Amino acid sequence: MASSKHHITESCYGIDLWDRLDLHVGSYVKSSLQLPLVSTKTRIIARALRQAILDLADYISNSKTNYIENETTVIGQEHRLVHSCEYTLKIKEDEVSEDANDDKIHFRISSIAPAMFAQIREHFGITSTDFRKSFIHHLKDFTNPGKSGSLMYKTSDDLYILKTLREYEARLLIQILSGYQTHLAQRSTLFNRYLGLYSIRLDISISPIEIFVVIMANAFTPSLRINEIFDLKGSKIKRKLDGHFSPEKLYKLKDLDFIELYPQGIRLPTNIYQKLKLVIANDVKVLKKLNVTDFSLVLGLRHLDMTQDEMIKRRPMSSIATLLQTSTVFHVIHQANTSPSSTTANEKDISSIITSYLKPIEILNEKINMNLYYNDDPVAYASLPIPGIINQTNQRVYLYLAIVDMLQTYDHFKVLDQTYRKLTNPNRHLEYSVIGPDEYEKRINQFLFEQVFTDAQDDFPWLPMDAIQQQQKDESSDTIIEFRV
Repeated sequence: MASSKHHITESCYGIDLWDRLDLHVGSYVKSSLQLPLVSTKTRIIARALRQAILDLADYISNSKTNYIENETTVIGQEHRLVHSCEYTLKIKEDEVSEDANDDKIHFRISSIAPAMFAQIREHFGITSTDFRKSFIHHLKDFTNPGKSGSLMYKTSDDLYILKTLREYEARLLIQILSGYQTHLAQRSTLFNRYLGLYSIRLDISISPIEIFVVIMANAFTPSLRINEIFDLKGSKIKRKLDGHFSPEKLYKLKDLDFIELYPQGIRLPTNIYQKLKLVIANDVKVLKKLNVTDFSLVLGLRHLDMTQDEMIKRRPMSSIATLLQTSTVFHVIHQANTSPSSTTANEKDISSIITSYLKPIEILNEKINMNLYYNDDPVAYASLPIPGIINQTNQRVYLYLAIVDMLQTYDHFKVLDQTYRKLTNPNRHLEYSVIGPDEYEKRINQFLFEQVFTDAQDDFPWLPMDAIQQQQKDESSDTIIEFRV
């Protein structure tokens, strides 16, 4: 990479932090103006950011034992400390010319609260060496097509997701960072793991542009072999995908899709159900106190008794759509095993499996019979999912989950939006995605533990489908014999 790097500097972040009365007007306006400009520069931003993460991570590692105190920060202001580095990169990565007239961009990239985020990573067993290793190769761009228009990247090993934040979201994260770190260390929590925060200043217009990027642990890495992902808010308006299912759509499902597919929810072992209910209730209450709304519980399901082809067929396609999707379905059938839970020889070495840093059973700090529920499945042993049984069908699933998008405060724009909903749709205004934190707390708890998760109590038959069918067949035969007698 043709670039010039200056020495790393240390300073204190100088913006005003979170204010409940802030309308966030500037943040919304800046985002809408800046994102179209930076979205055309995703590749060069990824190159600069990856290099800065490596350089600044090394600086943190090397400075621990040789740190010299300066005039930058005082005790209690560590969340405002920044380490910065400057780069000049050519827009075209393959250019080698050093001509001064080449098309280049100057970056100033700052790692915000680097020591605090390093401590958070260490708490989850992420060493500096492991963290750095994930950023050695180029970042994968999967820019968010949603309404936020955020830039999004993944590391090559899929362990981390990088996403741009609005300025007010970054300010909130900085403000709560100390308490967030304590919450992660002392409580069972499903909060998304924020593992780094960076400010990127680009000279690409009349005035410099500043964007913020957060690094998060990826809760649903491909190695987990998750079949479906649901984004759950308890909302019922515009919370269902249109049309037939496809492999891609199975990762973008929402509240009404869950109700359609699992109308009686998913049973969990009693101790897991009770602990999960407590943990989510506590997490949601913390967010309510911060005036946060519109967050999601993302739920990933790995099916043990259903193939991906069977999942797609649960919502029938029209005849035209069937023809258009034939090649896709054949591709899916070719890739899918008859049993999604089957393992290969390479997977038997658990130490070689890349999983995720969010392990549900470990987070809940609950005990389960691993020999029974994981049944020599190395991926399950390494990632510790919650075992679940689908009501009605008794099909087995593994559950992975996390609370995400937890930096959206109920600002005046959202208050105005909710007021408009009350006037235009008074009977359903609480079913929209964005509602007040008090109502949001009540709605999401009620939805999750009345329609998504149920207490299995003594009814938790953890058996493969063929064993259940054979058991039902035997019971049916016994009934016939008794009747004849």
